[in-house]
Amino acid sequence: MFVVADSSFYIHNPDKLADVDLHQVLDLPPDKHIRVLFPIAVVDELDGLKDAGKHQARWRASHTLGLLDSTLAGSTVGILRRADSSGEPAMWRGEVNVEIVLDQPGHVRLPIADDEIIDRAVAIQTLAAREVRLLTCDTGQHTRGRAAGLKVTKVPAKDLGSEPDWSAQDKPGTGVRAKRRERQAAQDG
Repeated sequence: MFVVADSSFYIHNPDKLADVDLHQVLDLPPDKHIRVLFPIAVVDELDGLKDAGKHQARWRASHTLGLLDSTLAGSTVGILRRADSSGEPAMWRGEVNVEIVLDQPGHVRLPIADDEIIDRAVAIQTLAAREVRLLTCDTGQHTRGRAAGLKVTKVPAKDLGSEPDWSAQDKPGTGVRAKRRERQAAQDG
């Protein structure tokens, strides 16, 4: 199975790349081999997130790139997890490979990174003459991928929880800032 995951998967998936069970996420038989393809545009996005954005995004981007670097050891192809066919068939695990897919010489990237990732996945699918699965946590990317003819797995990023009590938003708070505002209002009034 060829898989292209966008940066939203590496940042927002409940499990970091080192811990994620891709067979479960992709609903694949456990002995199926998986090749995770990293278009260089995804690597570049992750590199950019290492230095910007929220703390979790920075950490997850650094983790993903660090794991990729150690797995590849200077190459563009490596084995993230070796196949294991010992024991009962229900416990078998297929190999998980990773590969960086470089832009061909003269390639001009699309201005929107999400469009570029979809374009690369479609190009890989055409060249490989086999299905490429797009893996994302992003609703827009899910829609774009399906429209481009890719099979897409959208992973829910996190539970939003219960709807907030919107009526409480107009009530004064009880925190430090609210008390400071009360004192300031009393001094001004």
